[in-house]
Amino acid sequence: MVGLSVEDKCKLAARLVEQTPPGEINDVINDIRAIINDDQALMPHVLPALRSYNLSQLHVVEHPELSEVPAHTSLLSEAVILPGSESERYVDNIGKNSFAFDHLTFTVSDYQPYELPEEEEAFRAELAKSLEAYSKNHFPSGFYSVACSQFPLNPQPAAAPITEPEAVIPGGGAPTERAPEAQDPIPATAEGEASAEPPVEKMDTEEDADFTDVVNELVNSGDLEPSSTPAVGDVGIKEDITDPEHLEELDEAVEEEKEREEEEEREMGEGNAVEKTEPKVEEEDGHKLPQEEEEEIEKKVEGLKMDKKQEKIENPVYTLEVVGNRYNPSNFWTGRWRTRWVVDQTAGKVNGTIQVDVHYYEQGNVQLATKHTASFPYPTEPNGSQSIASQIVTTISKIETNYHLELNDVYSELGEKAFRALRRALPVTRQKMDWDKVTGYTLGADLSKARA
Repeated sequence: MVGLSVEDKCKLAARLVEQTPPGEINDVINDIRAIINDDQALMPHVLPALRSYNLSQLHVVEHPELSEVPAHTSLLSEAVILPGSESERYVDNIGKNSFAFDHLTFTVSDYQPYELPEEEEAFRAELAKSLEAYSKNHFPSGFYSVACSQFPLNPQPAAAPITEPEAVIPGGGAPTERAPEAQDPIPATAEGEASAEPPVEKMDTEEDADFTDVVNELVNSGDLEPSSTPAVGDVGIKEDITDPEHLEELDEAVEEEKEREEEEEREMGEGNAVEKTEPKVEEEDGHKLPQEEEEEIEKKVEGLKMDKKQEKIENPVYTLEVVGNRYNPSNFWTGRWRTRWVVDQTAGKVNGTIQVDVHYYEQGNVQLATKHTASFPYPTEPNGSQSIASQIVTTISKIETNYHLELNDVYSELGEKAFRALRRALPVTRQKMDWDKVTGYTLGADLSKARA
């Protein structure tokens, strides 16, 4: 590796990561880091290889206790990647969550709720129940997972609190009490008739104007020109009030009416029967009543739901996975059993793959990697007391048991045939050759000794 560049060394290191034997990934990573001695150049190549290794080897993830769900485990694989997520997230079907996973530090973070549609979740849970019983019976140290390719349900948006808006008078003023009808109402000018009052001359300066504050009240926010303040209560005002004499008459009428109402309230208060009347403000142009605003908010919420439509797969597939790990470093061997079965209801088949990896490294390096594929028809209806999910797992159990028995027969022949062929055969003397004294050996003497 002396003539290789750092880039080439990192590519070779990534290939070694993908070929790591079961249970030895940490040792391999540490050895590679020591050889390359450049983490900055190594990590961009190692991280994708680590991700591929963890997904293909069905890495077991431990989850802490969350709310009412006790501590449990889940598997990493291509089948449990959350569909439709912007960043890569994985599904924990037992905890009903999705999570992010760091393939370098093997840490879990960012739990978020996850929920399947009712129909898919019911069948998935039935498959998981049957697979759990099978895995506990056949793999004491094994783990299982059942995933569905269906999109999860969209989270329901929380409805915004609806508050009744207060009536606002143009110009920013707060709601006022109802103005009583004046005793001497201001005569209104009929349409088409001239006003009996003399026209008011325009003031040359602000000092000559005694009622310039009226203009500020008439200005609406955003209007180019001042607009009229809406009439309040039963005051019959049809034209803008611009005459200061009429303003004084109106103020006097309001004060007299207030005094009369205060006297009535004092009399009613003595009998502990005070009747309150809520101010009634007429609806101005452009202002919406609370009921109309509530309907508008509901329309907006429905619009948001329509914007994010519920994605759905017509015929989702279900993936059943089991992994069994056996690590015995004191005796220099490790092993892993992996099975993956895909239930395709549309095709009417259940396709499976069984993979077994064994590494034996006592004074050597021997690896066994085997792969077996199988398939069977998808059961269309329950069979007596067995449901469809139970029939699927029962058939899987029979296929894997038969393959396990075949492997036992192969292993028994390895020692007598395959491994014997790998060993160096002894000479006819049945003694090991001492290569340091090879020059002193004579073929004839050895043969004579062997005959004797």
